[in-house]
Amino acid sequence: MTDSDTAAFNDEMRSGYEKCTGCGVCLLTCPVWRQTSDVMLTVSGRTRVLQGGGTPDDVRESLRACVLCGACASACPSGVDTVALTTELRMRLGGEKKRVPRALMFAPGKTAGKVFLPGTALRGDEKLLKRTRGLLEQDGFRVFDDSELSDMAAEMEAGTRPDAEQLKSFIASMSDVTEIVAADGFLHRHLRQWLPGARVMGFGETLLRRADIKRALKATDLYIIEARGYHSDHARLVKVYDKLRQETGCKLNTSLQRAAIPTGATNRGDSMPHTVPHRQRVDSAAQARWILDKRRPSRIVTEAMEDLALFRKIGGCEVIHISELV
Repeated sequence: MTDSDTAAFNDEMRSGYEKCTGCGVCLLTCPVWRQTSDVMLTVSGRTRVLQGGGTPDDVRESLRACVLCGACASACPSGVDTVALTTELRMRLGGEKKRVPRALMFAPGKTAGKVFLPGTALRGDEKLLKRTRGLLEQDGFRVFDDSELSDMAAEMEAGTRPDAEQLKSFIASMSDVTEIVAADGFLHRHLRQWLPGARVMGFGETLLRRADIKRALKATDLYIIEARGYHSDHARLVKVYDKLRQETGCKLNTSLQRAAIPTGATNRGDSMPHTVPHRQRVDSAAQARWILDKRRPSRIVTEAMEDLALFRKIGGCEVIHISELV
């Protein structure tokens, strides 16, 4: 990378990676570090390479390993936006590949008020979608057909920039929305950027505002927070879930740093360009077993559908989705 290339690269990056001091605090919450003990596969390794003049190609394997849980961002004392760093580098590694819009674009006209974005996994379970939809409709939320948005999010995570016109179409269709409940935690930070006038929440947080949901949680339950959405708004949500624990006595999948320990089950990086061997990826089942280590919950309650399937596969106790609490 030439000096001029480095300058252009630095000008376009907005993550603040140059502020990284190499303290390693981010490693305390990183599932990749826990499973590989390879600092070069972590965001700490990525920032040090970039500070030394490295390129996205130099950290290809590291980018492939990341599950974009965002736990490192909430722990970073220097305020580096680690999720923005990793997604931007993936897009650069993909050669600035643009997304090809589908024939079906976002519906014309505007959506107003409160909107529910169920995401791919929940749309695939008709029973739980109906249950969740019914609960949210009681609070005034309407389901938005987000299948196209889900495709866009998956491709963004894998390293493809969204088509500018399609993104513009989506933003226009949501311009009168005041509140958004989005199951896909990866989208939370982007929705806040695209729609600054709307309040963005996960449906875990939203349903927990219901007294009947909160009453149904038991002190013997283990509640699994959806990590991506939680870390995208950590300073606020850590208070919400601390209050939940105090009021119900339930256990949470949080660390001593109050980061949500991710399973990695929501990771969609498999389609990222220039993939590396499977051994570099986080083993979601191993993460789930680590969360359960020395814990004997009578029941596991999950926010993410992917975590629901994962913990049910592992077995050992009853596992339910938060919408099944009532």
